[in-house]
Parts: sequence; structure tokens; C-alpha cells
Amino acid sequence: MRFLRVLGKFLISVGVGVLMFVAWTLWGTGIYTQQQQDELERAFDAQTPVRVDQGDSDLTVKVPESFAPEAGEAVFRLDIPKIDARYFVVEGVGTEDLKRGPGHYPSCREGIERPFCTEFEEMWPGENGRVIVSGHRTTYGAPFFNVDKLVPGDEIIAETNWGTFTYEVSEKRIVQPDSLAIAIQSDVAEIVLTTCNPKYSAAQRLIVFATLVEGEPA
Repeated sequence: MRFLRVLGKFLISVGVGVLMFVAWTLWGTGIYTQQQQDELERAFDAQTPVRVDQGDSDLTVKVPESFAPEAGEAVFRLDIPKIDARYFVVEGVGTEDLKRGPGHYPSCREGIERPFCTEFEEMWPGENGRVIVSGHRTTYGAPFFNVDKLVPGDEIIAETNWGTFTYEVSEKRIVQPDSLAIAIQSDVAEIVLTTCNPKYSAAQRLIVFATLVEGEPA
């Protein structure tokens, strides 16, 4: 009987430990991300505005090549009204970067190496090309938890230090987790959101495409 009592207490302790771990994974990490987002907001507001040139159309701009933020630095604010998501996007999609918030997929350069970068030129909001943003769907604030609810016509707004740019969702796709199909050059001004699929799983990737429909350079 004593053995059964000891075993019972042990199993209860294990169960409590598992529950605490799950609670931290799903909710506790969100506290960390919120703290990081508060820091990113202060840093973003203190940044010097970026001077840009006119792009290929009245909607687009050309960000200077000298603009090369460090990994983990705030680069723009992402606002998705349909799902009430508003987060600062950081440069980079490494593990530590995505703990701070959604990450902007960068080109390979000093401080940012493969597999977390592309050989193609990185694109910024408002430019004629593909801006890629990755984000968690369950942990660390789960910024992209409800992106599956987006439908064609829904807005995705990027607020930068060189202007505000509004995109409209055009389509969604589900691809394999190791697919590099979106990390390509594009001749369309668009923003692409990528996250795990389905919820609480990394078996697939959910991709949301949105096309630039309005540009307000600062």
C-alpha cells in the first residue's frame, strides 16, 4: 500500500509538472513576447525616418540599399484588422528573432546566414516585390494564430518609417514545411505571411498572399 501511495504522489507530481510546462509553452511565452514588443515599440519610435525614392508606380517606393537592419531589430509594424493582430516585425526569422515577434525574411549578409536568409534581394513594404513575413501560430504570443481566417479582400497594413502600405489578401496555400516556393523574386508588389499548419502542428505551412493596393509614402 505504501508503494501505491508513493507511486500515486509521484504520478500527480509528474502530471502537475506537465501541466505547468504546457501552460508556460502556450501562455507564459506570450508574456516574454509582449515584453519584447514593448521594447521594440520604443526602439521603433526612436528610429530616424528612412528617405525613399519613387518606385515603378504611384503606389510603390524604392528603399535604399543602405537600409540593412540587424537581426532582431524592429523594421515595421504589421496590422491585420480582420483578426485583431498588431505586432512589430523584426529583421530575421531565426529562433530568437521569432520569439520577439513576426520576422521579416532577409537576404543573406553579414550577421544573417543560411538557412535563415535568401540569395535574392530582400524586399520591404511598399517595394515592387515579395515581402515575406513569418510568425508563430501557437507560442510566443501566437501572432499568426488566426491567419487561416483571412479571405480575399481582407487588409494587411504595414506601417514603416517611410510610409504606410495597405495590401489586400488574394489567396491562401498550404505547402510542405520544407518548401522554398515563396522565397523567390516576384514582379508584383505583395506581402506574404507564412506560419505552421494546422494549429498546434508543424506538419505543413500555411501561406497567405496579399497584393499592394494603397501606398502613402511619408
